[in-house]
Amino acid sequence: MKILIVDDNRASNLLIKKVIEKWGYETITAQDGEEAWELIQKNKVRIIIMDWMMPKIDGVTLCRKIRAASLPDYIYIILLTSKNKKEDLVYGFSSGADDFAIKPVNPDELMVRIKAGKRIIDLEEMAKKSHTQLMQSEKMASIGQLAAGVAHEINNPTGFVSSNLKTLSDYQNDIYEVIKKYKKLLADISVSVDIPAPVTEQVNNIITFEQEIDLDFLLNDITDLIKECREGTERIRKIVLDLKNFAHPGYDQLKSVDINENIDSTLNVVWNEIKYKATVAKEYGKLPLVKCYPQQLNQVFMNLLVNAVQAIEENGEIVISTAALDGHVEIKVSDTGTGIPEENISKLFDPFFTTKDVGKGTGLGLNVAYNIIKKHNGNINVESRVGKGTTFTVQIPV
Repeated sequence: MKILIVDDNRASNLLIKKVIEKWGYETITAQDGEEAWELIQKNKVRIIIMDWMMPKIDGVTLCRKIRAASLPDYIYIILLTSKNKKEDLVYGFSSGADDFAIKPVNPDELMVRIKAGKRIIDLEEMAKKSHTQLMQSEKMASIGQLAAGVAHEINNPTGFVSSNLKTLSDYQNDIYEVIKKYKKLLADISVSVDIPAPVTEQVNNIITFEQEIDLDFLLNDITDLIKECREGTERIRKIVLDLKNFAHPGYDQLKSVDINENIDSTLNVVWNEIKYKATVAKEYGKLPLVKCYPQQLNQVFMNLLVNAVQAIEENGEIVISTAALDGHVEIKVSDTGTGIPEENISKLFDPFFTTKDVGKGTGLGLNVAYNIIKKHNGNINVESRVGKGTTFTVQIPV
């Protein structure tokens, strides 16, 4: 946390700087309000300790300037002054100051006031993070409802297309049988000697046309085309079902589920993210049913899978393994990606921590996963080696 010290008395400035840096804070200094305002705009300052009386711009004027500005973060302001009248304190607070310290400043008193300011800043940060997480949760809930609605709308036309293809396949089989009988009749007529010449000519024309269009190929290909279309509609049906299961609005219902099926369902939903960069190997063990919030666990699996594929720069492999261990179900998601530096491991599950480029991550994915697993009284751990890959291990009680 960066603290700005503003005092036109150079000796006082240096003394306060030395005391504060001894407590482990980063400091910058200014000798008047004008210089301080320039530093505020260039630095992420969270606490300002400044003298009331200064040349160019005094302390209370700078307070008003700061409060009137649209700064990204709240700045806690401690005014240093020899003024101790009630009306002076009221004037200072009304100008935007958060606290006062009477000059000459006692180091222990100043430390206490800085700690009070840090508590306020920490509370503000927590409030901002909670608000962002709430917005993210609401966004995910809205997306879930939208996805469920879209899945339902896709499912209806897919259902009647699939039904019509089934009917068409039955019709095609009947037509094929009729054509076989026609072809036998033509074959019989073509070798008969008692058929009038015009009929014989028409028969020969039909046989020639059959050969030109390759009727046998067409009949076989129509069968194959209908079969492929039916397989396609079945794939759509499966994707829609997985999407509905993944994003179902009944988010908070405890159910007993097969974790392997949930992983497969989630994998199907995110497959488009994975298929161009990685192959997936599944090493599933036989698992007992787990009583859980399935849609929330699907969110965990999705976050881990998307994280894994984003860690792979070109082509790699993702391995998903499951096993039943001592009253727990263990799920491992491993990738052959870039790996995570050791100094970042301890921060992975912190809210808003991300090593991704701007716009590619919110830093909430793993934090959300962590909170969901803790809600299930489970554990989530990570092992990683730079250049080798990463393994996330989730354990959930049965």
